[in-house]
Amino acid sequence: MPNYEPLIEQIAEQTGVAFRAASPFEVSKLEPLGLPPSIIDFYSEFEPTECAGEEFRLWPIEHMLEENEALIPGCYVSKHGYIVFSTTLYGDTYCFDLTRHGQIEPPIVLISHEVIREDTPAVELARLAKPVAKNLYDFLQQFVRGELDSTCIT
Repeated sequence: MPNYEPLIEQIAEQTGVAFRAASPFEVSKLEPLGLPPSIIDFYSEFEPTECAGEEFRLWPIEHMLEENEALIPGCYVSKHGYIVFSTTLYGDTYCFDLTRHGQIEPPIVLISHEVIREDTPAVELARLAKPVAKNLYDFLQQFVRGELDSTCIT
């Protein structure tokens, strides 16, 4: 696992939100999402205690679950392998792209909340899922620098 600690310290300083090791119970809630061990390990050590950020938001596990089970577009895209973990101020979603099977560190894609419907086919989702970071570490570096791409494919 990359050394996330310096990045997390910077994010905590920028946002005023503390990070903590998630409880084993909270971590176990992530398993049904199909996340790889590298992401589970990250949240085992660095879960935000609340929403971290304003324009770009990192979510605690409980809200991640809500994003992927009940909110649009997460409830539609998660069943196709796009797991929401962060959002923009406007409701667009940053997702772990699990469609690329076998990757230890999944890439991060941006998906607009305005163009996804319940019946959007997987091939269309793949077209709309804009690559924004090669992995979580790269995403968090961009978050710290304020350089996250927030322009969706429509």
